Amino acid sequence: MTTKISNTTLTPPAHAEASVAGEAGPAVFAAQWAEARLVYPLYAALASQFHLLPAPYPEGTLPPARPTRAAFERDLQWLDAMEGKVLAYQIRQLPPEVLNASEESLRALIRRLLRKPDKTNPDRDKIDLLLVQYFALCGSEELLHKEITLEDAARVLRPVLTEADATPLEWCQPLEQIIEKVGRCQSLRDLMEDGLLEQGRLLKESAGCMFYDPAALVAFCRFNFVLRRAFIRMLHADLSAIRAAIDTLEANGVKTVDCRRGGFSAAEATPQLRHFCENWRQPFQKDYTQSSVARAFEQLLAVRADLEDALGVKHPAESDVPAPPSEKSQSAVAPVPAAPEHAPAPEAASVPPARPEGPAPRATAEPRESHPHPAPAASKQDSPKPPVEVPVAESGAMDAGKCLETIWEQLIAAPPSRGRSMSTVILQDTKVLLSSWEVAAFVGEGGQEAEDLRRAVVSRALLAVACDRRKRSGEEKPLAAALELAQGEVSYFQGRIEQAKRAKNTEAAVNLGISTKRLLSFVEEAEKLRS
Repeated sequence: MTTKISNTTLTPPAHAEASVAGEAGPAVFAAQWAEARLVYPLYAALASQFHLLPAPYPEGTLPPARPTRAAFERDLQWLDAMEGKVLAYQIRQLPPEVLNASEESLRALIRRLLRKPDKTNPDRDKIDLLLVQYFALCGSEELLHKEITLEDAARVLRPVLTEADATPLEWCQPLEQIIEKVGRCQSLRDLMEDGLLEQGRLLKESAGCMFYDPAALVAFCRFNFVLRRAFIRMLHADLSAIRAAIDTLEANGVKTVDCRRGGFSAAEATPQLRHFCENWRQPFQKDYTQSSVARAFEQLLAVRADLEDALGVKHPAESDVPAPPSEKSQSAVAPVPAAPEHAPAPEAASVPPARPEGPAPRATAEPRESHPHPAPAASKQDSPKPPVEVPVAESGAMDAGKCLETIWEQLIAAPPSRGRSMSTVILQDTKVLLSSWEVAAFVGEGGQEAEDLRRAVVSRALLAVACDRRKRSGEEKPLAAALELAQGEVSYFQGRIEQAKRAKNTEAAVNLGISTKRLLSFVEEAEKLRS
């Protein structure tokens, strides 16, 4: 293992050279124009599909083989302008017959981006995407379905990345650990709960110029392809599990299911849920970093969880006592096997820990000191209290402090078993899904990181309740209050995430990052309800 860093990612082509007199010669112009004609079809398609810039030539027309000097300069300026506008997720949306039409065009675009002296983060993301696209296009069918090594990736990439290097880099080792974990995932829930996507993204973002080391480009290309292949496998598994659950419920005469956690009604008809499953499409239309995209996948997983609850599915490591069926499922039904969870919550202590009593969430962009004053721990003899109806403030919004207390009481009353990575609490008839690290923030040890996560959960819960009330009764005031709080909290959390990144606290950055994205998805929904 080595930590070597090459300063050269690509040998400059002929058109980067200049004559002794300081001017490019005919051969340089010819090389520039040949590359431009290869790249043009991809940028022309992007310009048309996303209405970025008017194309200099009619659709389906290439630049001429021998341009005038004016056309030469105009077209190169147009390509430069397009390069500054195009984003990675837009390239991802190009039809396969366009993006994969020519290995030469794809290679020319990648080399053009790699050659830029001052690469931006969007440039990095485009290179990241295009290299894995090139690998998928040029790799043999046999290779794409087997276990892929660094040597395999370097060999396929060598035509576009002449210095492609299969040497393992020490700082890229976390990619191997993520790939190993991905191999054990059975559901998108496993992938999201473990924060594996975010871990890979954080490593890429923290790499800086080291990302362009040829060995690093090879490592990230292999990682991206393996992750994409596993993602598709798990997505199909989740969709298949949803269809199987619906089949089983209908076979047992169950016609409606409580799918509020998945964004549907408390008595959603199974044909409607089947329609949702069969017509669900991966949200390619937006940048994957946008919270609405994460929300789409979370909704899919939430629908699966709702259906499995209706089936009375017993999750791994739960008690051997059969789980009671949902109120909506009164028939005896056979459970659909649940995906194993790989992000178990901490085991519940025999004596429940002290209730978190940090300050309630508030709108602020600056971190503050935490001064927790925990209440005495509950004793073994304390009987669990049923969830209380959370009071509302004068604005009509739920009180943040009481919301936190109610969530804590429900989690302590029914602590998650080892093997369960997600838990649900109910606030004023609204289901709120919590991840394992969020549950641990309430039932485990305290500290600033736990307090931040509790604040994120409370903000999300307040907004979820307000959104449901707005849909049911049309009340605007509670939604406005919850939205204002959430928007302020997002600024605070983003500052805390950056602090965790600078401190190299990857786990804290990933966990709070995921929780913040979930909050942002509710902010987007609330803003739509108010518009």
